[in-house]
Amino acid sequence: MKTSMEYIYQIYLDGSLTEAAEKLHLTQPALSLAVRQEEKNIGSAIFDRSQRPWTLTMAGETYIRVAEQINGWSPICPEN
Repeated sequence: MKTSMEYIYQIYLDGSLTEAAEKLHLTQPALSLAVRQEEKNIGSAIFDRSQRPWTLTMAGETYIRVAEQINGWSPICPEN
């Protein structure tokens, strides 16, 4: 089972909740709930949802960098 961090990273890579949900084999509501719960845990929004594709907030940029370090992921430019 993937973690919320992996879910959020997939959204970051895809720039789309819809595409990420398809790749993760989740429903959009389930993925959206995972993001909201993680945002509640860190006390800040990770994504700016006012534009498409979704972009990272300042807190989201930090979250992604930490996720890359924790998981040993190479920093990647998302495909937009």
